[in-house]
Amino acid sequence: MPIHPLAVVDPQAEVHPDATVGPFCYVRGRVRLAAGVELVSHASVYGRATIGIGTRIFPGAVVGSDPQDLKFKGEDSEVIVGERCRIHECVTISKGTATGAMATRVGDDVLVMAYAHIAHDCEVGNGVVVANGAQLAGHCRIGRKSIIGAMVGMHHFVTVGELTIISAMCGVRFDVPPYVMAEGNPAEPRNINVIGLRRDGLSEGEVADLREAFRDLYHDRGATPLREAVEEVRDRFLAKTGSPALKLCDWIEAHLENAVKGRMAEAHRTAVVGGKANTGATRPVACQHCGKDFPARVQAEAYLAACTHCGRQQTIEPRT
Repeated sequence: MPIHPLAVVDPQAEVHPDATVGPFCYVRGRVRLAAGVELVSHASVYGRATIGIGTRIFPGAVVGSDPQDLKFKGEDSEVIVGERCRIHECVTISKGTATGAMATRVGDDVLVMAYAHIAHDCEVGNGVVVANGAQLAGHCRIGRKSIIGAMVGMHHFVTVGELTIISAMCGVRFDVPPYVMAEGNPAEPRNINVIGLRRDGLSEGEVADLREAFRDLYHDRGATPLREAVEEVRDRFLAKTGSPALKLCDWIEAHLENAVKGRMAEAHRTAVVGGKANTGATRPVACQHCGKDFPARVQAEAYLAACTHCGRQQTIEPRT
C-alpha cells in the first residue's frame, strides 16, 4: 500500500498516489512527494520540502530539518530534491535560511551516500555523487556530475566546478575549478578528471586540450602569475570555439575577479555582526574597483567589506 499504517503523514502533505511511504516514516508539514517517490522506512521529511519523481529516501535519512545555524529564526524556507535521486541511510539535508536563497536545492540523478550532510542553502547540481560521510557546510555550490569523496569536509561558501572529483578525506577550504581532480588539505587541483570527461562525452581532442591547458596553468607556469598564464592559454585555444579549455579559462578569470578569501560565493555573503545577521542602517558606497554602488553598514569604526558586484574588498570609512 502507498502509505504504510505504521507511518505518520501530516494532513498538509501532498502525497502522489504512486508514491510509497514505508513503515515508521514521518512526514510533517507542507511536504510534496511526487510520483514514484519511495520513503523506504524510518525516514523523515519535514516542513516545506519537495521530493521529485522517482527519488528514494532510505532509513534514518532526514530531509528538511532546521538549519544548524545560529542565525536561523524559523523562517519559512524549503528543501527541493530533484528527480531520481537516492538519499541513503542517515543522510541529513537542511532547509535554507534568510541569509541565503531560502532554499537548499539538490538536482536530478544525485546520489548521496550514507551519513553525508548537505547544509542550508547548498546547491547540488545534476548527477552529483556525495560519498559516505562527506560534510557540505552552508551555501556550497557543486557543479553537475562532480564527485565529492568520502569524509570530505567542505568549508561554507565553497564552489566546485562541473565534472570535478575531490578525493576522500580532503579539507576543501577554497573553490575548486571544473574538470579537475583535487586532493590534499587544503584540496588543490592535481590533474584532469579524464575518466569523468570521457563519460560525459568529451572527445579525445578536447581531453587533450584540457590536459595541455591544465599543465600550463598549474604545473609548468613557474613564476608566471596565474592571470597572465590564463591569457596565454586563452589566446592559444581562441580558435576552438566552445572548447572546454576556454571554459576552464573563463572559470579561473571569474574566480580571480570575484573570489573573497578564495571563495566566489563569499562576495554574496550577508554581513554579520556579533553572530547575528546585520539588519542595521546601511549606506551606498562606490566600489573602488568596479565603480558600482553597494550597500555598506553604518559603523563608527573603519572595517573591510566586499563589493556585492565584483567581490573585492575595500576599507569602509567610519560614519555614525
